[in-house]
Amino acid sequence: MTQPNHFERGGRNMKDIMHERENIDKYIEDKEYIANTYVMRCFLISMIVYFVAFLLNAFDIFIIDKSIMLMGFIPSIFIYLTMLLITKKVSLSSGKMKYFILFSIVSVFTLIGVTITYHVVIIAVLPILYAILYSSKKVMWYVYGLTVVSTIIIVYAGYYYGLCDANMALLTTTKLDNYLLDGYFTITAVNDNTLATLMLYFVIPRCLIYIAFMAVCSNIYRIVKAGLEKAERVIKMEVFQKELKNKVDEKTVELRQQQKKLKEAYWQTVTALSEAVDAKDRYTSGHSRRVAEYSRVIAKRMGKSVLEQEMIYRAGLLHDVGKIRIPIDIINKPGKLTDEEYDLIKIHPVTGYHILKDISEHYDMATAAKYHHERYDGKGYPNGLQGENIPEMARILAVADSYDAMTSNRSYRKWLPQSVVRSEIEKGKGTQFDPEIADIMLQIIDEDKEYTLRQIERTEYKILIVGEDLECNQRLKDILQKESSYEVIMQNIVNVEAVLETFEEHSFEVIILEVQMDKGNGWEIFQAIKDKYDIPIIVMADDEKLKNTKEFKEFGCDDYITRSFSSLMLNEIIYNVIKKSYQL
Repeated sequence: MTQPNHFERGGRNMKDIMHERENIDKYIEDKEYIANTYVMRCFLISMIVYFVAFLLNAFDIFIIDKSIMLMGFIPSIFIYLTMLLITKKVSLSSGKMKYFILFSIVSVFTLIGVTITYHVVIIAVLPILYAILYSSKKVMWYVYGLTVVSTIIIVYAGYYYGLCDANMALLTTTKLDNYLLDGYFTITAVNDNTLATLMLYFVIPRCLIYIAFMAVCSNIYRIVKAGLEKAERVIKMEVFQKELKNKVDEKTVELRQQQKKLKEAYWQTVTALSEAVDAKDRYTSGHSRRVAEYSRVIAKRMGKSVLEQEMIYRAGLLHDVGKIRIPIDIINKPGKLTDEEYDLIKIHPVTGYHILKDISEHYDMATAAKYHHERYDGKGYPNGLQGENIPEMARILAVADSYDAMTSNRSYRKWLPQSVVRSEIEKGKGTQFDPEIADIMLQIIDEDKEYTLRQIERTEYKILIVGEDLECNQRLKDILQKESSYEVIMQNIVNVEAVLETFEEHSFEVIILEVQMDKGNGWEIFQAIKDKYDIPIIVMADDEKLKNTKEFKEFGCDDYITRSFSSLMLNEIIYNVIKKSYQL
């Protein structure tokens, strides 16, 4: 049994646990930083208010002794500045920083309470409000302890400096009895211990009120916090939904691009298969593509959807894929086939079906390939199906296939005149063809006044050979001119201007260009032709200099040959380049 490459605990690895702890620590640090920042801002506001009060007192708006006021203000400024300096050195995210900040605040508020008036003892509750921001009972009780000490100092120091009002003086010296004597209150002393009286009537009640205040503020804070958290969750959810939508949109675009690429790859495969079949019979070059086009036109006139038209087009491209198994000498036999050869030809629909049937998304294409040689009267092959028992797609292909067979060159005959083709379609209605589909084909024929729907032959293709190797050029020309359809012109002056002048005199279908020359720059000529003309170019290179074929692909060459070419290979390249470039 293999050992894990990391420690595991409780089904989770240590890396995940450490990551969670790091996230928790970061959350705590962020929370501390936010709370300390807000408290510092509140402290700054308090110091501004204190400074304003100090200025007002300096202008005799208050009746507090200026020396006492100054005695409290200077230490307060010192404490505040000291706190600012320390917070510059120590991060506000530090867990202990809050205790120092709160201690500094309580110290300043104590000085404010002593030097202004005991009434300002109410400011002692502000640190309690600040402590709530930390959401910690430990911090709350820490501030409460500081506030109790602060209250004691404020009450006794205020009394000492005479900064108390009549109530404090009355309670510390006399007691109001509940009777009158000669119309005056009779006042007697409460006790002889002033400090005890201040503790009993001022310090303890306020400390008890602080506890109640802490409970009320905590509840209020929880309510506000819950509301804020709910609002934050809503905002986060909206942000999450937007981010999710953006991600979904991005993935959708990515998926569509992948589907487009897959579709393109699929089409390339389908086209390659159909071209592989057509390549076995040069007389029927482009047969599958033409059958596909005719089938799509018929399907459109039958009212089929765009998707259905696309499907019938694909079926047309692949309807003869089973011919891959048929020997090429039988396919290209110029004379009449023997019974055995004809029986071999008749198996190609079954072969095609088994090639295509595993494409589950397009199973109809497999059945169309299998039954496109069935006849409407039941005398076709391979199964002898009759009438509408033949799949509709196969019935469409049967008409399109027969039409192209008559309008294309065969190894044993040339294409037939349009009148003969129309007559054969007419005669086949209800016997060989579905009558409704045959009528549609007849309509198409009648509309094709110029007889363009047939295999278009080109009697001649001009080929330009550009290079300084006269012997090689002559060899190329001798081989190509053995084909009656090729006219070959040689260009031995190898510079851009001379080559482009030749193009002004002639129109070429293919160019064979020597790219590695002593006197001329073949690639420069190549680029000049590509920039001005859309003509397929086959480049020729020396065998020993051909180190990397990738460069030919990058330059956009249609194909390349070496000087050691064979006549068979050269003709095959020329044929396929012309066929692909001009959709023959």
